[in-house]
Amino acid sequence: MATREEVIEAIRGIDGRLEAIREAILANGEQPLDEGTWRVRDALSHLAARSNGVQRVLGMAEAARTGSGAVRPPGSIDEINAGQVEERRNQSVEELLEEIRAGHAAAAEAVAGLDDDTLAQVITIPRPPGELSVSDMLLRGGPGHDAVHLAQVEAVVTPR
Repeated sequence: MATREEVIEAIRGIDGRLEAIREAILANGEQPLDEGTWRVRDALSHLAARSNGVQRVLGMAEAARTGSGAVRPPGSIDEINAGQVEERRNQSVEELLEEIRAGHAAAAEAVAGLDDDTLAQVITIPRPPGELSVSDMLLRGGPGHDAVHLAQVEAVVTPR
């Protein structure tokens, strides 16, 4: 099980990686990613939309605790992602970076305030490994997820 400090440090690590390539991101916001149809700004829009997933994970934990079942947003993951990009189409790359930073700050603060029992609670997810502690889900669904998309951005904005 990930510790509170590991989750917060991982969030800060993503922020550090973003800051390290900030100027390259600002100069290459319209650059297509090597895979798929997204541009750098689209990946940033997605990261901004997911920058503070603590309440989403706590909702999953509450559903597991009460047996009420997880509440899933309508639509496929592709539709959800497209909606996140569309919602932010008028934001500048700089505004997207700020939204990510602010969301991460709020997420780190929220994680710092969670009690040990909440962090240790086990939730079931629909794909392997099947069960995760809240802290592991925060790590996996937050900075773990972000790292994948950030690597895609880094690949196209940094010299090779």
